[in-house]
Formats: sequence, C-alpha cells, structure tokens
Amino acid sequence: MEQHVHCPPTLVPILLSKEPMRRTKGARGKRGLRGPPGKPGPVGATGRTGKMGQRGPKGAAGAVGAAGTPGSITSADRVELLGVVESQIEDIYRELDDQIKRMAQLQKQMDDVREKLRQLMPRST
Repeated sequence: MEQHVHCPPTLVPILLSKEPMRRTKGARGKRGLRGPPGKPGPVGATGRTGKMGQRGPKGAAGAVGAAGTPGSITSADRVELLGVVESQIEDIYRELDDQIKRMAQLQKQMDDVREKLRQLMPRST
C-alpha cells in the first residue's frame, strides 16, 4: 500500500519545475530567551596606588591606671612556681599512663574479637 503526500496545489508546479527554488525570508520572529553568561575575561592590570592622606588629629589622653606592685619575682616565687609546674607534669604523666593501659585493654579485646570471627568464618581456599 503506497502512501501519498498531499501538497497544496500551489506547491505542485514549484516542486515539479527544474528551476532552483528561491528562498524568501519571512518576518523576523520574537527574540528568544537569554543564554547563560560566558566565561569572565582576563583580569586587567592593577592601577596605581593613590597618595597617602593627611594624618588626623591626635585624640585625648586616656585615664591614668592604677599603679602596679613594685619589684620583680623573687627566688621564693620561682621555687613555688617550679613546684606547681612539676606537680602538673606528674598529673599529665599519670593520665598518659592510664590512657596507655586502656589502649592495651582495647587492643586485647580487639584481638579476641578477631580470633572469634576467624573461628566463625569458614575458610575459603
């Protein structure tokens, strides 16, 4: 079964003629949607730095603070300070020792869990 294309009667002589078809442009259509923005261009050269402005007026003086304690740190103060620092270092060592013991316990528990998993899983060879 053949299908026939139905053309308007005005097109039949044009389609059958051997002359090249002239293309005529119709009216211009509406403007389409705006496309995405393009890539930014290269950065231009940096301009010259402007001149330094004038210095502003000097502000008012602030209130006078309380006087500090006279003198410097004595040798007794240094001995006391060293004792405090030494006790803090001992506390740190004690805490680190506790952490290391806890890590060893966790490692032992992990080794036990791994061994039990190996026993439960069938060997694949």
